[in-house]
Amino acid sequence: MSESETNQTTPEGGKTKRPKRWRRRFRRAGIGLLGGVCLVALASCIHLDHHNPAYPATKAEVREAIEEMEATPVGVERPVIVLSGYRAPSMSATNMAGRVRRVTGAEEDRVLPISYMFGNDIPMLADTVAQKVADEFGSTVDPLTGERWTVEVDVVAVSMGGLVARTAWAEPTEVGRDLGVRLNIKTLYTLATPHKGAKIARWIHIDDAARQMIPGSDFLATLTEASPGVGLGQELSGGVADNSYTIVPYATLRDSWVGAKNSAPEGQEPIWVPGRLILSHQLVTLEDRILADLGRRLRGETPLAGPSAPPRD
Repeated sequence: MSESETNQTTPEGGKTKRPKRWRRRFRRAGIGLLGGVCLVALASCIHLDHHNPAYPATKAEVREAIEEMEATPVGVERPVIVLSGYRAPSMSATNMAGRVRRVTGAEEDRVLPISYMFGNDIPMLADTVAQKVADEFGSTVDPLTGERWTVEVDVVAVSMGGLVARTAWAEPTEVGRDLGVRLNIKTLYTLATPHKGAKIARWIHIDDAARQMIPGSDFLATLTEASPGVGLGQELSGGVADNSYTIVPYATLRDSWVGAKNSAPEGQEPIWVPGRLILSHQLVTLEDRILADLGRRLRGETPLAGPSAPPRD
């Protein structure tokens, strides 16, 4: 580098050093990165609107419903288990558990968050979840079948957590689990769970859990047979079998990771909300429309929405 590139003459005839070229480039890159992060953060705050006849409540009515629930705590009928998504940090499940407690008034020891940031196999995670619930709330042995079940619980599951819960309910030998305890689910509420597979898993599948979420995978086919669950309204037509549970699936539009149309099991439709400009999947736990309907259901009150076919992913 020449002297003229590193020095410049001052009006008094002296010389001052200019920043080295790599420092200038590093500074510009840092400014560009910071600007990009700010733009992404801003875009993720933009809520888009898309009319859903099956969810007629306005934004103001949704906010009013949440505030009313927070002001009138009622508790929960049974323990609530909150499961995190794929490789999500513990704060994800903890924060969602806090929102559940606020809209229900449940005691802290009645809502159990479980995360598994380093877990890489859904059946193994299911074993972990079932055992943690049994340790926390107890379990019983069915005198007729000899199967060991946890106490009856409701589950709020984020993304992959819904598949973990369904696997934890299934008979262990059918889905490749090692432990014998089964998760006794009354109602499973899933938030953007890839029941039919995750779109992103087609391209990125670095471990067993990701491969198990590829649309059309053998694991998903087995899970559909071993742990189908019962959709909303289906219990009214034929009655819920003693060995089944209800699934209430939620979805967001513009979910580039899973897709709204993949967020409900075969033969079912999700309760969908418009979502955000970007990061709809990653920020699903912050959707007030989902929280308002979920809170009403956990409290045993009239829900705000029903299932319907998403108009887009």
